[in-house]
Amino acid sequence: TLILVTPLKMRAAELEPVFCDRWGKDKVRCSPYGGAWSVPLDNGLKFQCMTDERANRMRFMIGVLRVRNAPAEFLRRVLEANFHSALDAKYAVFGDVLWSTYMHPLSTLTIEGATDAVDQVVRLAETTGTSFSSSDLVYVGHADGEVAEGAGRLTAEEAFERVTAAVAESRIAREAEDDAAPDHFCDPVTFELMEDPVQTPSGHSFERTSLLVHIAEFGNNPFTRERLDPSQLVPNRSLKEAIDKWREERALGEG
Repeated sequence: TLILVTPLKMRAAELEPVFCDRWGKDKVRCSPYGGAWSVPLDNGLKFQCMTDERANRMRFMIGVLRVRNAPAEFLRRVLEANFHSALDAKYAVFGDVLWSTYMHPLSTLTIEGATDAVDQVVRLAETTGTSFSSSDLVYVGHADGEVAEGAGRLTAEEAFERVTAAVAESRIAREAEDDAAPDHFCDPVTFELMEDPVQTPSGHSFERTSLLVHIAEFGNNPFTRERLDPSQLVPNRSLKEAIDKWREERALGEG
């Protein structure tokens, strides 16, 4: 007699222990509406997880750096890495940010697979500018290990340093702002202070980039799970003004 065994489907809540085992329960922050987690990392980056059980999707991601002033050759190395040294984790650019990310149907994901995916996303973010690798496989680029730029040449490490030096100081300041900001000034998914808050038809407010990332993957409101299109988003000007005022008062207090 042939017995067919239906594998158990992964539920979003089962991912939280994976994060707690790696970073400790005290560091893992869960959205009050469920389905999303955020973990501040020791290197100043932030790991994020977004899930949607109805859409059967999940995403792990880390925003590595802003790409507005990134050398073109550096970005080319990132794309090459997606071909042969980033494995299941991949680089992506969205909202002027270079992301280390992993996407998978939620129901068929396993605990072992999720654990490995977290490792890869973190490793890929950490090795950006060096091996550009999500595993022990070493990125093999130009034979001389250099990136041409103008009349001179930059190693991958030098290109990475050139990009990150401009944002390192602002990242430290931003983290201090995030910690000091009132909760209703922070994005409910990433827990970061909002710069461009938008409001959904349900009345919830999000950072525009954070919400667009979610909509691009799941196509719905992270809280109500109702279908949501970017055209339905409305700038929350009153919240923006309140945040700007809080920032100004905080700057005056520190000065």
